[in-house]
Amino acid sequence: MAGYRHKAKKITVKFEEPHEYAGFEATLRGQHLGGFLNLIGIGEVDMSSLGDQLREMGRALISWNLEDEETGEPVPATPEAAMAQDQDLMIALAKGWLDGLRGIPAPLEPSSTDGQPSPEASIPMEPLSESLAS
Repeated sequence: MAGYRHKAKKITVKFEEPHEYAGFEATLRGQHLGGFLNLIGIGEVDMSSLGDQLREMGRALISWNLEDEETGEPVPATPEAAMAQDQDLMIALAKGWLDGLRGIPAPLEPSSTDGQPSPEASIPMEPLSESLAS
């Protein structure tokens, strides 16, 4: 039987219009199971605090299209550079990365239509009346 080589997961986070950070995108490394469990607070080491998650996100950075506000020069995708950026931007990036780790798809663009409503949305959820329950 042939062996299986698992390709490491990479997560791309892209911000689309009308998001405040539209145009910003980054690629980050996925996590091994133990690292993921630690990030969400159920592993051997609890890294579920925002500070720990942001530090781990900085270590997971592979690339991004961030440029220096004043010079227009590319900002290196390093943990140190991530810690020197606007906190709201980095928190948004960390949220996108964590959503990617959890397998949560990116939200649909505002103009996107995803078809008909699901049938579950139209199923009444009230308890049955006494006469129908028996």
